Amino acid sequence: MSADSEVIDEDQGEGDVIVPVIPIVEISQNGQRRSNGNNENSSEEDDENENDGGTSRRSHAAPLPRYKSVNGKHKIDMTPPDQKLIRSEDLAKKLASEGKTDKAIEEYIKCVAYSRIVYGKRQENTYNLPLEDFYHADNARSIMLHGSHTASSVEEKADLFHVLIKIYRVMGEACTALKKYSDAEQALQKADRISQERSKLSCVADKECNQLDILLYQAMARLYAKQKKYALASEKYDKVIELMEEEFGRDSSQVMHAYMEYGRHEQSKGRHANHEKAIRLFLQAHSIASAIYKTGHPELVDTALALSQAYASTGWEEAEASAMSYLEESLNTCTTIYGPSHSKTLEVQDHLVKVMIRTDKTREAMQILKSSLPAKCEVFGDYSEQVSDTYKLMGSIHLAEGNIQTALQNYKKCYNIESILLGKNHKKAKDTQHTMELLMSSPGISSKFVLNKQDELQKRPRFNSVVARGK
Repeated sequence: MSADSEVIDEDQGEGDVIVPVIPIVEISQNGQRRSNGNNENSSEEDDENENDGGTSRRSHAAPLPRYKSVNGKHKIDMTPPDQKLIRSEDLAKKLASEGKTDKAIEEYIKCVAYSRIVYGKRQENTYNLPLEDFYHADNARSIMLHGSHTASSVEEKADLFHVLIKIYRVMGEACTALKKYSDAEQALQKADRISQERSKLSCVADKECNQLDILLYQAMARLYAKQKKYALASEKYDKVIELMEEEFGRDSSQVMHAYMEYGRHEQSKGRHANHEKAIRLFLQAHSIASAIYKTGHPELVDTALALSQAYASTGWEEAEASAMSYLEESLNTCTTIYGPSHSKTLEVQDHLVKVMIRTDKTREAMQILKSSLPAKCEVFGDYSEQVSDTYKLMGSIHLAEGNIQTALQNYKKCYNIESILLGKNHKKAKDTQHTMELLMSSPGISSKFVLNKQDELQKRPRFNSVVARGK
């Protein structure tokens, strides 16, 4: 039976699932293959190598330790921690297979310490975590497909299928994070086929199928969204919400978060986005949040903010009033929960200011920007994008009112921060510089305002080295 058969044999009945015993072949980090077949001599040789540090045959995954002599008496192990991690992991597996549990645990504890040294304590949103997820899921799949697993009952067969569904789903999610979309789609489709086969077993309840399918369809929806297969992604999101409503109820937090994710997916289409659909999805999410949470809950902030942005992104003049209303609601909730100087409150204020500028409420917008500037400097730092963007917005308001010199002063402060923070060649810094150069070309402005010291020196009269002699 091949590894791609997912332990499904259509010729067999529900009673037995038989997978032949095949030695598990592991792939070490340097690409070498090694087998876990019974080889007593190999374990003895490894023991000898560990004792005398010799150069005889040993595993490619466990490099030789490096020792440095101190005063000819003491030896210090100079092996890098990433290689020590490999050695400890291999030794722990070997000790566990020999039944030496306590010693295996000691080696696994060392693995944790070495992992923190090599990779750090936290690795969220990095390349390593999905790579490790795939590695472990692939090993689990090999064990399931190549190991000795015989199901003597329908219940055991359902359990085997359950584990395989989880394994392929994790592999699919890991490949999606690694942008290996073809592999991800193949893994998730395998999980779906096994799930459908499992649902036919007499011992499997609909509730259990729904719970597995919710996670599986979510993973598929996210994959299709990454691939920009928008129709397929929407189909899966619809199915997720249908199953969640059946499983958790229409007014549940799970359904609310599904509507939020679905709405963001709709907005991600850019110019192809269906704004009316996005608004409907966010309205559903905000309605559920209002029903299950009390006034002043953080979820109400997020749903109201998402809804306001959906209205604002339409470009419709009549939608601006709705965007303003939900932003003010979100701002009031933020101020109540976090206070006026919190990063979330300042973020909502910026969204509100942009709507105010579009609706010609520039005076109110300027008051908010000026009052928020000290808090932004304290929360984000003097040289931060939040502060530079504030100066840019203030400059745009002054420019709209015809105060070109004041606008230039704000744009210059913005440019100074952007050039230090992002670099002078960054797009934002270049755009700000281009705006200043256009304003400097206005009549009468160049004589009153200089962009930098170099321009100021160029405006000075030339120095005359000839000095008139006194009589």
